[in-house]
Amino acid sequence: MSKKAMIQFTNFTFQYDAQAEATLKNINLSIFEGEKILIIGASGSGKSTLVKCLNGSIPQIDPGTWSGSVNVNGKELGKTSVYDFSFEAGTVIQDTDAQFVGMTVAEDMAFSLENDEIEQSVMVKSVNKWAEKVEVAHLLKEKPQNLSGGQKQRVSIAGVLIDKTPILLFDEPLASLDPAAGKESIALIDELHRQTGVTVLIIEHRLEDVLYREVDRIILMSEGQIVADEKPDSLLKSDLLEKYGIREPLYI
Repeated sequence: MSKKAMIQFTNFTFQYDAQAEATLKNINLSIFEGEKILIIGASGSGKSTLVKCLNGSIPQIDPGTWSGSVNVNGKELGKTSVYDFSFEAGTVIQDTDAQFVGMTVAEDMAFSLENDEIEQSVMVKSVNKWAEKVEVAHLLKEKPQNLSGGQKQRVSIAGVLIDKTPILLFDEPLASLDPAAGKESIALIDELHRQTGVTVLIIEHRLEDVLYREVDRIILMSEGQIVADEKPDSLLKSDLLEKYGIREPLYI
C-alpha cells in the first residue's frame, strides 16, 4: 500500500510583495507520511520561505503572489488560515525565546491545550508525558528563559508535540547550539520520530551534524529551486554539494 502524501508542492512559484523576483521557482515536491527529510541550501536559497508555506505564515503574515499549489495534509495554501494550518504542521524555530509564552516550562507546554479548553486533569497528564519524553520533567517549574540552549529547544519541541500535529518542522534547529548540544538535539529528534511516526522536516545548513542520525532524503535548494532530491548516500557521492556551496561532511 502506498504511503499518503503529507506535503505536495505542484509547479509552485512564490514572490513576496516586497521583492522584485520570485523566491521560489517551479517547486515540485512530495513528502510522504512518516518520512524524515533534510532540506539544505546556501543562505538565500529559499529554505525558510518553503517552511513559511507549510506553517501558513505565507500568505497570511508574509503576503505575496504565487502560481501552482501547496497542499499540507489535505489543506491548501491560500484557502486555509494560519490557525488551521497549526493543526497540521508544528514549527520549532531557531530563536526559541521568541516561541515561549508561559511563565514556567509547564505553563508554556500547556499553552495550546489551554487555548483548546482541554480539561485540566488531561492537560496535566499530557504535560507530564511529553516532559518525560523530552527529558525536561525536572524543569517544569523553571522559567523557560533561564534554561540552556539545548533545554530551551527540548521545551519548544514538547510544546509542539503536545498538540499531536502530524508534521514537525525544524527551522535551523542547530543555529544557536554548540556541536555537543547539536548532536543531542539531532538524537532527540530522531528518537521522537521513531517513537511517534510523525513526518519530520529539518531545514539546516549544518549537514554533518544532521547526518549524525539517518534521514530518508535530502532536498538541496539553490536560488529558489530544487536542484537535488536524493538519498543521502547518492548525494554525498555526487559533486552537487561542492557545486552549490555546501561544505561536505568531514565524517559521517
